[in-house]
Amino acid sequence: ITSKLPGRHHSYKEAIVTVQESLFRAGLDYYDLYLIHWPNPRVDLYVEAWQALIESKKRGFIRSIGVCNFLPEHIERLIKETGVTPSINQIELHPYFNQEKQRKWNKEHNIVTQSWSPLGRANSILKEEKIGEIAKAHKKTISQIILRWHIQLGAIPIPKATSKQHQSDNLNIFDFELSDVEMKNICKLTCKSGRTNNQDPAVYEEF
Repeated sequence: ITSKLPGRHHSYKEAIVTVQESLFRAGLDYYDLYLIHWPNPRVDLYVEAWQALIESKKRGFIRSIGVCNFLPEHIERLIKETGVTPSINQIELHPYFNQEKQRKWNKEHNIVTQSWSPLGRANSILKEEKIGEIAKAHKKTISQIILRWHIQLGAIPIPKATSKQHQSDNLNIFDFELSDVEMKNICKLTCKSGRTNNQDPAVYEEF
């Protein structure tokens, strides 16, 4: 079970209280994973928020702590000032924005990469002809091809699915493998403007 700390509660004391209040509302003793949602660099309280998560883990409120949408420079500062490395970095990742450099950096620092919006959001990925051709070759859906692509990249996709059929389809991706050529062809779809709503963590603020 995972929850996130919103930007409006980044100050240390407020973050501690927010974790406890969240557990109370959820009727839980602890969270398996708790994440800082965005770094909010302009406000510049994400180190305090991280210190609060470290303390919450010590108190037994959280088993594992991580971040979302943090760039290498943000995580480097967390490590430098606290000595604690996030277990996971949840980032926007899909064929139109494959985050090659961020994924490589995460791996080098033993940080798990988790993909939000893995099937795209408000874009045309699910109608992409090049992925459709790969899907036909494997007798799979475009969604299944994309999710398999994430797995072979070493990322953990977290797709949204409301129907049981889609949930089942999303799990049915371990009976085939994409070739190196297919992986490269999907990766070639990435572009600099691939971010959804231009949410660049270097400047984007979320509260």
